[in-house]
Amino acid sequence: MVIKVGDIPPEGMEIHFDREKDLKINERTKIELATPLHSVIRLKREQGKIHLTGEIHTAIWLSCARCLEPFHYLVDIKMDYLLVPRDKIPKAEGLRLKSGDMEVEFFDGIEIDIDHIINEQIFLSIPIKPLCHKDCAGLCPYCGANLNKERCNCKVPSFHPFYEALRRLKQ
Repeated sequence: MVIKVGDIPPEGMEIHFDREKDLKINERTKIELATPLHSVIRLKREQGKIHLTGEIHTAIWLSCARCLEPFHYLVDIKMDYLLVPRDKIPKAEGLRLKSGDMEVEFFDGIEIDIDHIINEQIFLSIPIKPLCHKDCAGLCPYCGANLNKERCNCKVPSFHPFYEALRRLKQ
């Protein structure tokens, strides 16, 4: 969904955005929705800039970093930032970021791509190491059994197998 800046009335506008199909970030990255996505976005013009606030609610499918099982990850995002036209980017070379500068996004000044903003916010909310639950036991490093579902009878070696060649060299 693309909104033209000229179509935003002076009092602002509110957009309700619902989606049931998966999100495509780029050619290789796709995020599978576990529940339909619901978003409310409010846009208001302020001195040549656009103040964007809103919320995104959905659940996505992720794979646990320890046990590799798929699980639902709840996404509840609140957004509040400024959209600044690229032609108003300060040109000073010694420019330093202030704390409020992190809530700024740049756009072409003509239209706002709501799909891109929502996809970006969801992608940024994904944890670096997603876990199905905080106490996930993961996989056995020797037989690959999911330790959340079963116990394995693997003997833990007293040395690391990668050092076997060094152990033989020492003898």
